[in-house]
Amino acid sequence: MTLTEIRRLLDERGFRPLARFGQNFLHDQNLARAIVLEAVAELYPAGPVLEVGPGLGALTELVLEAGLEITALEIDRGLAAILRERLGGNPAFRLVEGDALETLADPAFRAEARPRLFLGNLPYNISTPLLVAVLALPHPPERIVLTLQKEVAERLAARPGTPAYGGLSVQIQCGYAVRLVRTLPPSVFYPVPEVDSAVVRLDRLPSPPIPGEEAQAFYAFVKKGFSQRRKKLSNTLGIADSRRPEELSVADWAAAWAGWKAQG
Repeated sequence: MTLTEIRRLLDERGFRPLARFGQNFLHDQNLARAIVLEAVAELYPAGPVLEVGPGLGALTELVLEAGLEITALEIDRGLAAILRERLGGNPAFRLVEGDALETLADPAFRAEARPRLFLGNLPYNISTPLLVAVLALPHPPERIVLTLQKEVAERLAARPGTPAYGGLSVQIQCGYAVRLVRTLPPSVFYPVPEVDSAVVRLDRLPSPPIPGEEAQAFYAFVKKGFSQRRKKLSNTLGIADSRRPEELSVADWAAAWAGWKAQG
């Protein structure tokens, strides 16, 4: 949808974007199409798709045009009503109204969710918890393509020894190869956010270094290690390693975890 179309539609409904829901609508159509093409590239079959925060459906309608099934999670009742009117007639479109974090934690939803692709322009205020919740699904997606605050995207892709590298970097890179696709200026959104954004792509690794059944315990181990970044791991984790947490690669963290388990 163009900026003019977005403004007209919102004005007709008397709708005003809510900052508490992180509502910034993507209005650059070429960019929206490029994001969806990036998401489905070389992923066959590409669906089903899970989307969080569809807004007015800028990405959703392009996914449907590609012939894919999509489940969209939307918390705002006004936007949900608009989405039903615009896209509800398509049998490949499923809308789940409510808090996305609560939906992702619901046992019934978790049991049935098997997305191959997770896509979205995530609300910046809860983007990290949403991503972690999707990764915790029993059947996590094979690919993830998201628009995030640039700072968060850089943390996902950060390398050891850099300021952005932290527990989230290790957690994500243990399961996925991460690539920053492009930076987005605030001007491509309405209303205009106060920060730059970035599109990030995550592709699931064929052989993750940490078994799925150990993932949550491993993440807690890493989080504890990064809880005091200035201290050596021998002090924070009680392991024979004099390095600080940001000095360890993902492979190093996996080895540290194996050693910690071995010592009992």
